Amino acid sequence: MEKKRKKNTKWIVAGSIVAVLVFCVFFFRVKKVSVEGNTYYSQEKMAEMFQKNILEKNLLTFWLMDKLSLTPKLPFVREYEVAYPSPNEVHIKLYEKTIVAGIAYSGQYIYFEKDGMVLKSTSEPLDQIPLFETDNLTTFSLYGPVEMENDTLLGQIMNLANLFQHYNVTWDKVVFTDSDEAVLYSADIKVTLGKSDNYDERVSALSSILGQMLKEKKKGELDMSDYEVKGTVIFKQAGIPPVATPSPTPAPEAAQAPSPVP
Repeated sequence: MEKKRKKNTKWIVAGSIVAVLVFCVFFFRVKKVSVEGNTYYSQEKMAEMFQKNILEKNLLTFWLMDKLSLTPKLPFVREYEVAYPSPNEVHIKLYEKTIVAGIAYSGQYIYFEKDGMVLKSTSEPLDQIPLFETDNLTTFSLYGPVEMENDTLLGQIMNLANLFQHYNVTWDKVVFTDSDEAVLYSADIKVTLGKSDNYDERVSALSSILGQMLKEKKKGELDMSDYEVKGTVIFKQAGIPPVATPSPTPAPEAAQAPSPVP
């Protein structure tokens, strides 16, 4: 009699466990995945990326995977936060990696983030994203590093792209001469930056000078190819003889505002 009672108890416990599991599977089934902060892919595509296996289709197991850092790793996302508005909904807030610039090469537009990883490639240029134009052989794979036949030129591009972003320089494109000297274009201003493995001092000074010129809607050329800190910058305004303008005294991270350029 005692054995029969124990056997019945085991069946009751097993049945209860199965009932709880079935309840969890169906009650906490993920029916909706909402995403915010996505610009590279649609809501539907992003939802698919987070619902690829059976464990991700249940809120409880999705929560456990998130805590164990087993949820999908997306190469174009810096990080993301997960919330659970209801027992059947997962909400994901993305913090995507930012495109800093693009490279125009042989009819292809290759857009990369600060470390040189390619985030997007198109056959038409994207609006409001500045470009480096080059004839140097350029290869890439999506979410892989951009590569160029001339490693030195690639180093110049990466250095300039990150400095332009750091100092908030407004620019449209950079063209390289046959000797790999960088020439920047911003509205009606042309700036010769020359060739360097580190343009920090030039871009720091340029950020203040160029901002003032754009504000005053000036047209002309700046020569910063031989720029030295506290030196002068040659500005040739359209229709007016060249003028040597004192450069701004740089602060620890950015140049101070310069005197207005004639």
